[in-house]
Amino acid sequence: MDKGSYTFQALSSKYEDFRGPAFTIKVDGTKLNSAEMPIASLEVELSADGSAGGCHFSVESLYDFSQSKWINNLAKTIQVGAKLEVLGGYVKQELIFYGYVDEYSMEYSGSAPPRLAVTGIDGFGYLMSCQEPIYGGKKTPQKVVEEILTKAVSAGYAKSKTVGTLSGFDVPVIKERLDDYKYLRLMSERYCMSLFSVAGELIFDNVVANSSPLISLTVGMGLLDFQRRLSLQGQVGEVEIWGRDEKQKFIKGVAKSVSIGGSGKSAVQLAPKFKQTALREYNEYVRTEKQCVELAQARLDSRALEFVSGSGTCVGIPELIPGRYITIKGLDDDTEGSYFITKVRHRFTGEGYYTQFEVKGAKA
Repeated sequence: MDKGSYTFQALSSKYEDFRGPAFTIKVDGTKLNSAEMPIASLEVELSADGSAGGCHFSVESLYDFSQSKWINNLAKTIQVGAKLEVLGGYVKQELIFYGYVDEYSMEYSGSAPPRLAVTGIDGFGYLMSCQEPIYGGKKTPQKVVEEILTKAVSAGYAKSKTVGTLSGFDVPVIKERLDDYKYLRLMSERYCMSLFSVAGELIFDNVVANSSPLISLTVGMGLLDFQRRLSLQGQVGEVEIWGRDEKQKFIKGVAKSVSIGGSGKSAVQLAPKFKQTALREYNEYVRTEKQCVELAQARLDSRALEFVSGSGTCVGIPELIPGRYITIKGLDDDTEGSYFITKVRHRFTGEGYYTQFEVKGAKA
């Protein structure tokens, strides 16, 4: 995962003022170039909110009616299960999607040219089909997560994996009647981790803690529009986690103050009556009070991150990915600030290349 930072000016120089949008699609190594093929549209969606990433593109006017077949054996090149890579940008292109062809369809009509529509999904799609049970025994949860992600890498549908530290949680791991992807989502919720894929890297980690901004965008300088929303739905004043230690004695940990989101005000600071609300839950994975406190804090921060939400559109920026922070400038003091990127959508159409994004924030 890219942990660097960029300036809009540097990217503008790299991509020559964002002129001449272009992309390349690789299907099992065969290149489909936007400059040479009539690819009507391309959309890549990446998400850090618990959804698998995907892409969709369609090809038109590549059907030979006299021979009753697709030109360049296109229909034979694009097959389900084929490795799929998408590079996007301008004079220079960066990898923005890595996965495989999940499905495709051929559409024939007497009023329009034949159309080949292709949908791809990242390595998590493969794990959705892995449904064998897991009995971890003495394996740590971290080891189990690593082994699950390795399946997609070994299949060639992911390039690498990153798993954050899951220290201290040593309860035997059991998975039954769940596919691997749903199980990973369950584990990510238990440990307050983010689960997503970027450029072929499958990530199970606490990326919210890394608050360094990926880029700063200003209205009129790359940022085309931005919307912001505040909501008290799901907000609580404190989180209390209960568990049992190794001697089966009850233990607990409490978190009352949001630790992320910068210098703004949290939901309960703006709506003081919400300090009286609480979330209490029992967790079978904790064994010490310290672990209870850590999990309670992570759970409170996760809830708080739903307080502020927003969305925006900017010029096409291949470097924009979910799981990082973006700084918004050029607006009023309340709206300006740092936001966590939860979803990115790269869209190439006849109108050009634009990147849409969704964000969250813990403080306003």
